[in-house]
Amino acid sequence: METIGKAILSVIEGGLTASPLPSEKSLIAKPIIRLPETVEECRSLKEWADAQPDGVPPASTSQLARHLEYLAVTLPRQAADDESGEKRTAVYARILGGYSNHALAYMARKACETLNWFPTPKQCLDILETYRPPQTEKDGALALCHRFWQGRFEDWHAAVRDGSADQATIDGAPKQWRMIAMERGLLRLLEDGSFVLRRKIISEASA
Repeated sequence: METIGKAILSVIEGGLTASPLPSEKSLIAKPIIRLPETVEECRSLKEWADAQPDGVPPASTSQLARHLEYLAVTLPRQAADDESGEKRTAVYARILGGYSNHALAYMARKACETLNWFPTPKQCLDILETYRPPQTEKDGALALCHRFWQGRFEDWHAAVRDGSADQATIDGAPKQWRMIAMERGLLRLLEDGSFVLRRKIISEASA
């Protein structure tokens, strides 16, 4: 076990992995991750989500060592002297060093369930290809923001469709919404760039 830990530590200290310093954006206070009820809540949630890094950070040195040690004590492997064992473990550390803790835990568990011997690097990578990470908080927050705006659009579109939307409601909507309503025959674009209810124009023309 000591050889595994020393090998991994040697690889990390050699410059394989470096934890980035937190940016100013990442210091934005985390809001409650729930479906927003107001535009302000939605904007705050999206601001926080946009500031979060993509993906999941790689496993720490100790986490990677723990997963390899778990494999080593669970699955048999060919005997090797300290030098060759340390070099071999360093290879595993370099190949697996970029994966998340959850991904490595999945790999170690699947290897113990399906293999009779300590996995080769290729077998580890083959198992990792089948790993499907859970949704991150960032993805969940962005999905909630999308649901919020989708709901707002549907309410606005319904008001335009049934003619209950006043001009201020139409003018205050994002241009993309107004373009969609125009393409669906609900609004008409005037020469001055404004949008009005198509049924209103038809009604005035027939009066």
